[in-house]
Amino acid sequence: MDTVIKQVMGLPQLAPSPEVNQAFSKLVEAVIMHPQWHVDDAALLHDLQCRCSEAEGKLERFWAQKIIRADDSLKAVKEFPYQDNYRALTTREIQLIERSGVYLGKQSRVAIIGSGSLPLTAWWLYRITGAKITHIDSCKVAVDLAKQLAQALQWPCSFVCGDGRSVDLPVNFYDVVYIAGLAGQSVADKQRIVDHILPSLTPNGRVVVRSARGSRELLYPAFAASEITHVVLQEEYHPTDEVINSVFVYRKECDEG
Repeated sequence: MDTVIKQVMGLPQLAPSPEVNQAFSKLVEAVIMHPQWHVDDAALLHDLQCRCSEAEGKLERFWAQKIIRADDSLKAVKEFPYQDNYRALTTREIQLIERSGVYLGKQSRVAIIGSGSLPLTAWWLYRITGAKITHIDSCKVAVDLAKQLAQALQWPCSFVCGDGRSVDLPVNFYDVVYIAGLAGQSVADKQRIVDHILPSLTPNGRVVVRSARGSRELLYPAFAASEITHVVLQEEYHPTDEVINSVFVYRKECDEG
């Protein structure tokens, strides 16, 4: 694991290339193979998470542009190397939401905070449930690319450029609000997003928050489900296979049942 981390930290640049792709693929494989591995150096962990976040952003932009330019955009989506992981995670999240008592369909409204330039979570939510998706991201470049991607895929959805901690959202509107793994780099940031979006939820709405556990925190910020307050935990999931993110499903404190 130390060798793999050194390889990632030593990359001279993080845009997609054979060298970069191989280094991060090895890191992901190592994380899955050694789920309990832990980095004691907090500064190194932070720097590694930042590198992973930057590399993921560059990879998503690269593939968003590739899909937009493709003659067959739907086929191009299927060629994205991690699309099976997105589909698997999103399918499990839908099941967790259903177990919590909310069923998504064509009339459901879902907002995703930190949707990015390649919103595959939202894409699979739409493909599986037909839900109406609102993409929310603080990066204008990401929002613009995602808009073009949706047009290329003939995907009806809406977009908002704004910070999840302050974005203007309609009250009592969304059945589910997702908070992406890279939306907010600390528990305090996640909490501010949760507090801000709660009024936009319907009375029986759900908040889905992604985290990480064990060695998976090398890739994404990690925190326990109990660290998020002002909500009630309904479902908690930690993967043991190739899927990376943990998932927490919450409801409002004021709800009954």
